[in-house]
Amino acid sequence: MKKVVCLTVVAAAVSAVGYQFTVTSPANAQSGTRVPQQKAGPIEVRFWDWLVHSNYRHWAPGPGQHHDKFFPGDAPHGALLKLYCNRAAAANPKDMPPGSVIVKENFSEDKKLMAVTVMYRSKGYDPEHNDWWWAKYSPDGTVAKAPKEKGGMKLAGKVKGCINCHSDADGKDFAFLND
Repeated sequence: MKKVVCLTVVAAAVSAVGYQFTVTSPANAQSGTRVPQQKAGPIEVRFWDWLVHSNYRHWAPGPGQHHDKFFPGDAPHGALLKLYCNRAAAANPKDMPPGSVIVKENFSEDKKLMAVTVMYRSKGYDPEHNDWWWAKYSPDGTVAKAPKEKGGMKLAGKVKGCINCHSDADGKDFAFLND
């Protein structure tokens, strides 16, 4: 009888925890990763919340990269970079499927984190630009804004600067990591 009661309590606890983690992020749907229920708000805010909870620093490094090492970068990103790919992107870097997420941490020369830039591929989002959604975050998770002389708009969604630069990627796939 004690075993039955104990198993019932464990099953109820697991069920309760499972209920709190019922949202499967579309950004990582193929891995089945469950993330905490997200509060309402703009997609860029919910995406950052999901990204932090997904522990992206434990994802696969970009091709030829290592988790503990920086690689050189250039404008507009940073002098030093680290790159992370979710399972969907890492499994097929030559032809990243919808659900692929690429995270680039942008550091100054003195290794201070300056920004986190993200590419998320969502089928049907922007077919003209290979369905990539873009965002640039400050280290605290606030969405960065373009300088006032460039309109001062939030850098999330169909970001012209990201699209213009990444349109030069080999294969016109908007991803430089597989060039």
